[in-house]
Amino acid sequence: MEYVGLLAPIAFVFAISALAQLGALKKEVEELREQIEHMRP
Repeated sequence: MEYVGLLAPIAFVFAISALAQLGALKKEVEELREQIEHMRP
């Protein structure tokens, strides 16, 4: 159980990275959605 304390900071870094990637993905999806709306007749 001692190792759980050592893994916590690593898990925190991965969680922050995942949130940043999610934000970037949402932005890209929104840009693609706008492009599709402009292409529709």
